[in-house]
Amino acid sequence: MKIAYVIINANRHEGTARAVWEVAERFAQEHEVHLWARTAKTISNSRVIWKRVPGPKRPEVADFVSFRWFVDRRLLNDQYDIIHSAGPNTNVANVYTIQTVHPFKMANLNPMRAEATASPLRRMCWRFYDTRVVAAERSAYTARGPSGRRCFLPVSAGTRRELLDAYPATACDDEASNVCVVGNGADLVTFSPGNRDRFRDPVRTELGFNGDDFILMFSGGDWRRKGLDLLFDALTKIDDARVKLLVVGNDRAERDLQSRPAELGMEGRVRFAGFRTDVEKFYAASDLFVFPTSYEAFSLATIEAAASGLPVLMSDVSGADELVGDGTCGAIIRRDPEHIAQMILAFRRDPIRMRAASLAARARVEQQFNWDRIASQTLDVYRSITGDRQSSP
Repeated sequence: MKIAYVIINANRHEGTARAVWEVAERFAQEHEVHLWARTAKTISNSRVIWKRVPGPKRPEVADFVSFRWFVDRRLLNDQYDIIHSAGPNTNVANVYTIQTVHPFKMANLNPMRAEATASPLRRMCWRFYDTRVVAAERSAYTARGPSGRRCFLPVSAGTRRELLDAYPATACDDEASNVCVVGNGADLVTFSPGNRDRFRDPVRTELGFNGDDFILMFSGGDWRRKGLDLLFDALTKIDDARVKLLVVGNDRAERDLQSRPAELGMEGRVRFAGFRTDVEKFYAASDLFVFPTSYEAFSLATIEAAASGLPVLMSDVSGADELVGDGTCGAIIRRDPEHIAQMILAFRRDPIRMRAASLAARARVEQQFNWDRIASQTLDVYRSITGDRQSSP
């Protein structure tokens, strides 16, 4: 097959981009795979062919609108068997991976934006961008496109519900059989419990942690949405100086949160590691992954933490039920510092539960959330689309 993937920025570290890249790289071993992207970082030595999309990178709304305009006018000329877009980056795809549904994301972000320090121009750009993305979703997320039936791949059951609620025209029939949950995954070699033997002690020494410290890990940007401030408050409620917090990632818009631990008297119990491409080493140095986020589609960080053998505590967002809903791999937490602290201590005080959850977390990712399985599910969707064409008169 000749396959085109469409994403504005392709790389190996951002969640949506990584999900596209992992599948594209696997298919490039047997198929002709093109990647339509504005930027393509860390993808050297690959069989994937980068088709560079020119245009402005700032502001965000200009980046999105110009990218979409360009690829809509170029993609159909190359006669692809499959055009697969990460979100509504083109109107001519026949497969869409759905990581977020923008009306639901806006409902979550707007209260935080109202409290944020931002210029009137910045707020205007936010509103314009939101308007354009929703319009693009409404146009793209319909059951039929220029080349026939479309399939939609939300990454969790919760995201599927949001998609069908926001855009009923997505469904091709009463059962919405063209809307199939295909989750995110983890690289089982890169993210492995075996990393602990190599990295645990060196990374702890680098960060100034002791060998008997109980390390909570948080990873990602967009800190307020993902609940880092709640995690700081939860730490103040844990009267055990050996319980410490490791923050991996950056958030330029929320740098004031870096001073928050000192204000709470917790400075000695929190380490900021910054953005890291070798994040697997930090999972290896940690004991428990805590993620009190307010909105996700299906966080890659939680899957990678589980693949690394960390029990996961996460709030009740899309993907939580699939990963930790039964309580064997971790637990669902409320976005309440008191409850977060209670659940952290429940695991901290129960080594048997920690060990069982660690083993169960790794096993669940091996069985359900590895990239080879995700690629196989995606290929089944491609074959259903090409099969439809061959059987049509």
